[in-house]
Amino acid sequence: MYELEDVCQEGQEKEEFTIDSDLRADWALKIIHKEQADNDRLVKTIEEEIEILELKKKKIKDSLENKIGFLKGKLHEYFNNGGIKPRELKTCYKYNLPSGELVLNKATIKYERNDEKVIQWLTDNNKMEFIKVKPSVDWAELKKTDFVDEIDGITKLEVPMNFEVK
Repeated sequence: MYELEDVCQEGQEKEEFTIDSDLRADWALKIIHKEQADNDRLVKTIEEEIEILELKKKKIKDSLENKIGFLKGKLHEYFNNGGIKPRELKTCYKYNLPSGELVLNKATIKYERNDEKVIQWLTDNNKMEFIKVKPSVDWAELKKTDFVDEIDGITKLEVPMNFEVK
């Protein structure tokens, strides 16, 4: 029987490989399964190595965050209790230093919302001017029409047949 390397050699003048019997087809499936298993093993090993590297990366990042967090905490203490006079702006307090600036942002209000419930409340309370209506294409119906090919913005692409081995 053929070896995979013999079958896959390009540019050499050998007997052309063909699958012309169940025996050869079965052999090809075995080779495919073996190659997939080898590939899966290699990929798994690489993924395990990536996982180890990700843990090392996280450890380095955590160490950096701890060091920076400590210094930021000390700068915050200095900002609040160091007898400095930061400039007050609309949204924050700033204190300039030669290597950067210390900024304390003022508290703001943030809204968490459930759009479905908000829309229901606005509808129930006759506040329709606060609801946006966004038009969208009914693609299921549009593609059934005889003018779908004439519409600017639609490109027809043919998807070729696809042979699978499972």
